[in-house]
Amino acid sequence: MKANLVSATTAAHHVFSRIDLSQNGISTMVMTTLDGQEIAIYDPGQKFSAARLSAMTSSLIAIARSIGKEVDFDGCDRLMLETPTGKIIFRPVGHKYPYLLCIVVNQDAILGHTIWTVDKIVSNFIQQLILNH
Repeated sequence: MKANLVSATTAAHHVFSRIDLSQNGISTMVMTTLDGQEIAIYDPGQKFSAARLSAMTSSLIAIARSIGKEVDFDGCDRLMLETPTGKIIFRPVGHKYPYLLCIVVNQDAILGHTIWTVDKIVSNFIQQLILNH
């Protein structure tokens, strides 16, 4: 498992370094394991605790999946928190890949473009995991 975390950390840092973050309104990104262990963070302003964001991401996705089960929905593709000052998007990577992505964007971010960017980050992360394997 430790080798998988190293590979995931390398893949996440690679992907994070290649996204034009300022253009997309992204201020912070955290990649975490399903159980809330941080594997990579992009937070140039050092505003947030990666450990706390990772743990909360894991908990929120677990809650969303439980709520979905109650209404016969399968899984959770994305969870979003909207506020007047920005949005936080939580995105599971996929069943085969036990990782979660949390992205914080400012209020100027265009939602459709942000969702596309989140999906692109996940896709690129999976490609890097495959290449690193």
